[in-house]
Amino acid sequence: MTSTPERPTVDRSADVVVVGAGPGGSATAAWLAKAGMDVVLLEKSTFPRDKVCGDGLTPRAVRQIEALGIPSAETDGWAHNKGLRIIAGGMRLQLDWPEVSSFPGYGMARARGDLDEVLARHAARCGAALLERRNVTGPVLDETGRIRGVEAKVVDERGRATGERETYRAPVVVAADGVSSRLSVKMGREKREDRPMAVAVRAYYETPRHDDEYLESHLELWSTTPEGGRILMPGYGWLFGLGDGRSNIGLGVLNTSEAFGRTDYKDVMRRWVETMPE
Repeated sequence: MTSTPERPTVDRSADVVVVGAGPGGSATAAWLAKAGMDVVLLEKSTFPRDKVCGDGLTPRAVRQIEALGIPSAETDGWAHNKGLRIIAGGMRLQLDWPEVSSFPGYGMARARGDLDEVLARHAARCGAALLERRNVTGPVLDETGRIRGVEAKVVDERGRATGERETYRAPVVVAADGVSSRLSVKMGREKREDRPMAVAVRAYYETPRHDDEYLESHLELWSTTPEGGRILMPGYGWLFGLGDGRSNIGLGVLNTSEAFGRTDYKDVMRRWVETMPE
């Protein structure tokens, strides 16, 4: 005896379904909603939610924030910066953001746990239907194999399935569900092996340098041996001030490095931070 699959509790149609309410998905949903489209924006987590990131925005990204109509003053929770400080090879270069008419003359920083929610709520204010705790499980296909929607399961605050299933249909589906994009993979868009990937580790530290006017990038990570000598570790690092008493400090290792996948990244982070001033 076979059981009949449970029918979805929701079967909704829209002009566009956007999967993933990160910066890319939320910005897409906001612009489409502003244009009068009926947009459904699906997010598997509940805001606020975190993501490993440097939290830094260049003037190019700032321009997108402002074009969306999101207030970007420091009184609105953004930390402004003047440029990028690069440290490597015994040199210290301090580069101001270029003064050009097409971009703002400053960069910004904001913790991703806050930034992503700001963007998602803005998309909702623009008219997009933001639905949290919807874990998209696969595409809905027509008879030609073209994607015409998605199926999702509703999850609770801990990410566990509730048993509810929902279907969202649209002639256009945007896969903005992250670098791994399970939806894209299920549509046959496999990972591109010719594109670099990286592993990153970051933490927030309380520091008097939280209001540094420059984003700081370290192209070399140095530590010391038990004998007191200097040793170069794999990867690159950053120190980005958030202006709220904290700085985002982290490091990344590209898969082009021989150490990729064979390194204790948290240990590299610990040893690098130990070399920093109090």
